[in-house]
Amino acid sequence: MANGMLMIENDKSKMVRSQYYNSLFNKETGYFARWGRTKDENPLYAPMPEILDLEISAGKCMGQCPECYKCNGAVEKTHNMTFDEFRDIFHKVAKTVIVTTFKSGKEPIKAEMNLSWRGCYTKADIIARVKQIYIEPEDILETKVYNEGLLQQIAFGICDIGTNPDFFGMLEYCREFDVIPNYTCHGLDMNEEYAELSAKYCGAVAVSVYNKEKSYRAVELLYNAGVRQINFHTIAHDKSYNKILSIIDDLTTDERIKGKVKAVVLLKYKPKGNGVGKFNHLTDEQYRHIIAYAEEKGVNIGFDSCSAHAYLRVIANDKDYEQKAMCAEPCESSCFSSYINHKGEFFACSFCENEGMWQNGISVLDAQDFRTDVWESEKTQKFREILLKNERKCPMYKLD
Repeated sequence: MANGMLMIENDKSKMVRSQYYNSLFNKETGYFARWGRTKDENPLYAPMPEILDLEISAGKCMGQCPECYKCNGAVEKTHNMTFDEFRDIFHKVAKTVIVTTFKSGKEPIKAEMNLSWRGCYTKADIIARVKQIYIEPEDILETKVYNEGLLQQIAFGICDIGTNPDFFGMLEYCREFDVIPNYTCHGLDMNEEYAELSAKYCGAVAVSVYNKEKSYRAVELLYNAGVRQINFHTIAHDKSYNKILSIIDDLTTDERIKGKVKAVVLLKYKPKGNGVGKFNHLTDEQYRHIIAYAEEKGVNIGFDSCSAHAYLRVIANDKDYEQKAMCAEPCESSCFSSYINHKGEFFACSFCENEGMWQNGISVLDAQDFRTDVWESEKTQKFREILLKNERKCPMYKLD
């Protein structure tokens, strides 16, 4: 029991029960459901983030994507988050604790996992360290290591797959401490080794389609290695409209990707970074046609939370609107998800970074307690209040 929440967790699932927030997460399938006081009521926000978008590298990137809102490219200076910085952030957001009980019945001892536990990279390491710390190790009944927070998944933000030398070590670390890692890549540098490591540690991998030959080859490598949750990501705007339709066609004919990609995920264009002033949003007619064409071809379409309101608008007259609407969740920034950049700074989301009220982030590395100092900080609460009053429509950009 933590902060009025009851958690029940095993290797396959994690359940959270409290008065105003309840959730169920299946670690094997990725199925997730949340509800409030009743199954018919949605909570306004979670007591801690469920999902973390974590940028671990920024700067030079062979992708040089024209829409890159991070301005990564050919000549930018690279900066990587260190493994120790990652560990510090991970355990603060996950709120990892170590609880030791004793045969003699004396009061259990609880400690928070942080960088003071240097050299402990597995739960076995921690249990061994506990036995070294206590004067009477024979009195130890059990040592449990678990996350009191709600963190279920980390979506890693990278440049090239090989940019941060600790990337796959970070993925492995997530798994060791019961959090599912995912990442998005351009696929240009995908190889058999990267694919095999991705299959070993990741719940899903998304490939941004900028170079069809290499992106499709990346899917083939990932699938052959055993990855079964692969999505295509593409920024949806006026100049990518025809490309999106061609990708849908390819998913029905190209053997490299046919039957291997779960969905084409349409990401809302935001005027930030490399793409400022170069693109326009899809018209409702274009958006509606993409959805209809994908349904005709038997291809699944997904979208980010930034697109939810536009999606609901264009399917408003569909006979199965209610069923489809259940899958559309609008902006969850500061409500259920959080973003931390490569410097360890928290922003409501990655598109808020250095914009408007988020000219400056909140240092997670300097925070003593993530929930108090970051998630429930004055700045985060103010943003959350604006977002909720605006029906969870983006307060930073005009997206519709």
